[in-house]
Amino acid sequence: YIMEVIKKTIAAAGIILFSIPFVFLFLLSIADSWNYPQMLPHKYAVKRWLQLFQNSNGLLENLLLSLIIALSVALIATTVGFIISRTIACHNKKRWLLFACYFPLALSPVIYSLLIKYFFIRLNLSGTVGGVIIAQLIVALPFSILLLSSFWNTNIKSLEEVSTTLGSTFPQTYFKILIPVAIPQLLICFFQTFLISWFEYGLTTIIGVGKVQTLTLKV
Repeated sequence: YIMEVIKKTIAAAGIILFSIPFVFLFLLSIADSWNYPQMLPHKYAVKRWLQLFQNSNGLLENLLLSLIIALSVALIATTVGFIISRTIACHNKKRWLLFACYFPLALSPVIYSLLIKYFFIRLNLSGTVGGVIIAQLIVALPFSILLLSSFWNTNIKSLEEVSTTLGSTFPQTYFKILIPVAIPQLLICFFQTFLISWFEYGLTTIIGVGKVQTLTLKV
C-alpha cells in the first residue's frame, strides 16, 4: 500500500512539473497586467487569442504550413525508415550501415544545413517548402531507421519465416503480419519525427532562406 502511495505521489508530482510550463504560457497569453510580486495576473484579457483567430499577423498560415511540413516529414520518414530498417537488419554489414545513420545526427543542424545549402541552390530547392521537407528528412530519416531497427529482432524474423512457410506471399506477410505487429513502434516513430520537424529551426531557417515561415520561426 505504501509503495502504491509513493508511486502515485511521484506520478502526480511528475504531471504537475510537466504541466507548469504550459499553465504558465497560458496565463501569459491572457494576462493583461501581471507585476511582481503578484502570484497571479491582476487583469485578464483575450486580445492575444483574438489576434490569433483573426489571423492578424499570419499565424494561422504559419500553423498550417508547419502541420503540412511536419506531417509530410513524419509520414515519409516513418514509411521509408521502416522499409530501409528491414533491409539493413537483413544485411551482413548491419552494424556499419546503422553506424552510418548517426552521421547526419552528429552535426549541429545549422552547420549541416550550411554544408548542404549549395546543392539545394543548384537544384532550385532553396527557399521552397519541398526543399525544407527534403532537408529535414536528411535528419529525420536516419533517426527513423535507428529507432525502428530494434523492431527487427529474432522473434520478428521467426514470425516472418513461419508465415512464409505457411504459404504467405511477401505482400501478405508485410501488410497483414509485420505492419500490424509494428504499429506501436511506427506510432512512436511517427510522433518523434513529427516533433523533430515541428521544432526544427536551423535547417528551416537556412534552407528556407526566410521564405518558408513555419510557426517555430514565426514565434
